[in-house]
Amino acid sequence: MSIKLIATDMDGTFLDHNKMFDYEFLSQFYKMQDKGIYFVLASGNQYLRIYHQFIPMSENIYFVADNGAYIAHGPKVLAYHTLTDVQVRHTLKALERYEHLVVMMSGLNGTHLLKKDKKYEHVAKNYYRNLQYYDSFDEVKDKIMKITLFDPENDIHLFEDEIRSLLDEGVTATTAGNEWLDVQPVGVNKGNGIKLLQEKLGVSPDECVAFGDAMNDFSMFKSVTYSYAMKNADDRIKAIAHEVLPYTNEENGVVKKIREILNK
Repeated sequence: MSIKLIATDMDGTFLDHNKMFDYEFLSQFYKMQDKGIYFVLASGNQYLRIYHQFIPMSENIYFVADNGAYIAHGPKVLAYHTLTDVQVRHTLKALERYEHLVVMMSGLNGTHLLKKDKKYEHVAKNYYRNLQYYDSFDEVKDKIMKITLFDPENDIHLFEDEIRSLLDEGVTATTAGNEWLDVQPVGVNKGNGIKLLQEKLGVSPDECVAFGDAMNDFSMFKSVTYSYAMKNADDRIKAIAHEVLPYTNEENGVVKKIREILNK
């Protein structure tokens, strides 16, 4: 296979539990640059958070951030997608019944949380930057790309179907692991973000590799020919993968597979 684009999810895939990646990747990244292979970070994380994490490589990385809501090449924005004000308002109203869930809104100008949830700041900082706190979300003046729910009890799957049924037409929700549920416009996902890059870069699905572990990677797997699920992946992701790797994210499975690809 002739590979021109390699995309990877971050948490549960490329990063270990300490949010770190194997340092062999540093040399791999520059090998990819030499070979003309585009590298894409496709994550539910906020763009600013990822960009700063990968400096100085960031200027040459493509980003499909906020699950495809924000797409960039280095510091250059290529596209972004937001919920309408009505969709945001109706979603927040529907979520009021889930008092134990923490709501985080990712906007173009920052990440918005309620003051009552400030005790979860250490969690939010793992995924977002520029945190802003309010007494009420009515005070937020920003365009919102994603509304994320964090379940401190790690049981978000228990509420997934019910929450999805409460959302407006044109809005959907996707899980990312056991703690997170992301609410976004229908059609905004990692897969369509990858397709935008494929069109812009002149790359076909047969020339693309993707790594993932959770349901927010489902659409990305459908957009490439060579999809690799981690050993620790959701069974639904394993079922559609081109191959299930014999390694978990803790065993640096992505770096090992990239090594194999670059050596071919």
